[in-house]
Amino acid sequence: MKQAVVRLAVLGDPLRYTRSPDLHRAGAQAVGLACESEALRTPASELRATLERLAASGYLGCNLTMPLKEPALACLHSVSAPARRARSVNTVTFHSDGAHGDSTDGAGFVDLLASLDRDATGTRVLCLGAGGAVRSLALALADAGSPATRVVSRREPGAEEAWGGALGARWSAWGSDAAREAVSTADVIVNGTPLGGEQLEAVLDDAKRGTLVVDLTYAEAVTPWVLEARRRGLESVDGLGVLVHQARHALSIWFQREVPLAPLAAAVGWPR
Repeated sequence: MKQAVVRLAVLGDPLRYTRSPDLHRAGAQAVGLACESEALRTPASELRATLERLAASGYLGCNLTMPLKEPALACLHSVSAPARRARSVNTVTFHSDGAHGDSTDGAGFVDLLASLDRDATGTRVLCLGAGGAVRSLALALADAGSPATRVVSRREPGAEEAWGGALGARWSAWGSDAAREAVSTADVIVNGTPLGGEQLEAVLDDAKRGTLVVDLTYAEAVTPWVLEARRRGLESVDGLGVLVHQARHALSIWFQREVPLAPLAAAVGWPR
């Protein structure tokens, strides 16, 4: 009898570079499933129609990346509590009664820290940027017992942006003295912005020895900010590591069984 093929996808815009289909196929193979996966450029205005089309075509699920994580909330039949709290969905599962949304970004980040011998409990994390991915990380870190995540951004997020009220003393304006102090006391610095070049390099000037630097962005090569951090003697990883760990959680949701990490890491060349 011919084996049924699991169909998965990743949606985003512009979605210039993604390794999610490789992770989908590797995860499926690891648990004995055949899988087809594709990357579909999807503007936010077309998200609802695309999700409906995938469901009708028999897809098991899909991952969402920028800028679809928050718009997805209005397109789904149900959403997990962590995703609703963060107002960010990166994993969609198609059920007979409708599509369900989850967020695996935060859990994946906590697992990444553990893989780098960083215990989230007691670890002081500073995030650059205040978008949906950062909110997911902050909530997962809080659930894991980490001190309150501090945030540096150009504009202070308001209560309506899912931070449980304004960030208050946890927030610092980009380039301020308070932001530099937050950098100097952080154990982990996470870039959740699209910034690059000198704007990010300047942040490293105030980082203390032993700080872990994480860039949520990933590309074909390691990002320049990660390379600069390494040049300065700081341990640093790019977003490929976060992608691998969050993908393991997403695949486990879809397949309803634990998916091993090693085949996923090997499929995309992590660590690098």
